[in-house]
Amino acid sequence: MAKKTKHLSVREIDNAYEIVVNSHEFSNQVDNEIHSVIGMLFFQTRSHIQLDVTNLNSLPVSFLVQILSLARDLRAKKRVLVLVGVPISTYHFLNRFRLTRMFFPVKGGMVKRKVQNPLRAKGEFLR
Repeated sequence: MAKKTKHLSVREIDNAYEIVVNSHEFSNQVDNEIHSVIGMLFFQTRSHIQLDVTNLNSLPVSFLVQILSLARDLRAKKRVLVLVGVPISTYHFLNRFRLTRMFFPVKGGMVKRKVQNPLRAKGEFLR
């Protein structure tokens, strides 16, 4: 059963809850909704959480800190946070400080697909 709020979609998947951010820009309203939904799932369920941020154009550092804190708290409870669809710049930031290990890897990977790297020739995409 899927629930939809103004900026998020939440549905139960195999042994986890998937939260999809539908907004393209990060705002206080998006932050408040994510914070309340994640808090509810953290305290009222024993499931893993998958957070899909593919639609967001960028992730502010304050949100990354919140996600890292959630990943640490879930790990302490023997659960995992799966982070899907981060921008390549965010992935490099997390990788640089070896923070990607906080998130459970999925087959499709953590990074958005078809993200154009400005350092590569036009039409050449990151895989």
